[in-house]
Amino acid sequence: MRPTKTRFMILTMLFIVTAINYMDRANLAVAGSNIQNEFGFSSTQLGWLFSMFTWTYAISQIPVGYLLDRIGIRKLYGCAIIIWSIFTFLMGLASNHWFTTVSSSLAMLMICRGLIGIAEAPSFPSNTKIIATWFPTQERARATAIYASGQYIGLATLTPVLAIIVSNYGWEMSFYVSGAIGIIFGIIWLIKYREPNESKNTNQAELEHIKAGGGFDNNKHSPQTEKIVWSDIFFVLRQRTIWGLFIAQFSASSTLYFFLTWFIVYLEKGLHLSISKAGFGAIFPYLMAMAGVLCSGVLSDMLIKKNYSKTFARKLPVMLGLLVTTIICFVNFFEDQPVIAIGIMSVAFFANAFSNLGWVVCSDVIPRKIIGTIGGFLNVFGNLSGIISPIVIGIILQKTNNFQYSMYYISFVAFIGFLAYVFLVGKIEVINIPSLRNTERKIEH
Repeated sequence: MRPTKTRFMILTMLFIVTAINYMDRANLAVAGSNIQNEFGFSSTQLGWLFSMFTWTYAISQIPVGYLLDRIGIRKLYGCAIIIWSIFTFLMGLASNHWFTTVSSSLAMLMICRGLIGIAEAPSFPSNTKIIATWFPTQERARATAIYASGQYIGLATLTPVLAIIVSNYGWEMSFYVSGAIGIIFGIIWLIKYREPNESKNTNQAELEHIKAGGGFDNNKHSPQTEKIVWSDIFFVLRQRTIWGLFIAQFSASSTLYFFLTWFIVYLEKGLHLSISKAGFGAIFPYLMAMAGVLCSGVLSDMLIKKNYSKTFARKLPVMLGLLVTTIICFVNFFEDQPVIAIGIMSVAFFANAFSNLGWVVCSDVIPRKIIGTIGGFLNVFGNLSGIISPIVIGIILQKTNNFQYSMYYISFVAFIGFLAYVFLVGKIEVINIPSLRNTERKIEH
């Protein structure tokens, strides 16, 4: 019997939800200049508004990761999609058509943005657990790259669309459209998603293929169904490799969050492009980032299939990508030449996406029974950059009235991530938890 291909249908759903996820993160960046002009926000205030999503998103990661391990993916993720889309829709109501004061509009935007952050918190821990459940080891990097490319496809295709909507129908309409799309897909997720052993479309051959590669296991005696023990979590958190992953995730996400928040503003105010030209100018960097994440996943899995060590196959793309990302600071020499500046940023964003294997390495080194919880910690560190970087860039911009020192900041942080992989991240293998070893011995006996 040939294995069915249900896991690729699941991957398609992950691709779509990731595109929606990043559309809802980036729509504020597209509307940012219009919102700032309408309400008279300072650059620092706009930076705080950009970062509000990540404050609540980061704080929610650990409890959400724990709930994911306890409750399961389908209901938690499906409800989260619908909830964050509702609050995306409600952001459009912050305009002065509904509120009479600037402070009340700012409060509405901040509250909705914070609630979106809480609702989106299950996203990447869920994605990681789904990939670890549905895909064998030799397919995980490629599968992760494919769904992660959804964020860049979404940004590349939807940013110009949102820019046109903002230009012709007002910034409020961009939130109404984004929210409606997410609500519809959230309902589809609740109807369609199932675990491998619950899926009617998955035959035994596909289950065996997944299990043979270290994926899904429905054995009731499997250690992954044990009660989660916090001593196991603390043991994993003390490992040097885990801290290397945390620092690198912060570094890579700092560049990503620049492109999700200040990038369109930079194109408008740094390179002096109109909102419509900025929307189209963003297409090439986003497409290059999509190519970067796909290339790294294909390269990593190909190296494993050619019998290179998992350590080499996973670490090479991350280290190379973080190192090349540092060239973003060279845009400072071409601010009067937008085409060259956008070209440099495209290469830097390609490299940043090329380093985007943090979640793959997470699934390779963390025991599956606590992958949601530790994935939550990883996401906290990754998204601390979403709190810190937009605020730092806003303060720098307000004090210097240009983006040059912001670019040096992004380059420096990327280089710190490269050093973390060099000196902290060791051999890529599953961390052997003492209590898990004892359980496995009991099962064998």
